[in-house]
Amino acid sequence: MKATITLELDMDSYNQKYGPGSAWAEKYGHDMVTGRSPDWLKEALEEVLSEGFYDWDSEGWLKVQVQQS
Repeated sequence: MKATITLELDMDSYNQKYGPGSAWAEKYGHDMVTGRSPDWLKEALEEVLSEGFYDWDSEGWLKVQVQQS
């Protein structure tokens, strides 16, 4: 079985709310972008899918391929 998923993230809106200079970043003194791996989205998706399909992943039955554009 193969599933194809299209995921679109509005990074401009996210960064406006949580990024550097935002009210959230000022309040909590945290920058959500600093120190983030360049492959953060790929890593996050792999982690979520591996956890969500734990039985398949733990047996080696899950193969995840993420292509970011």
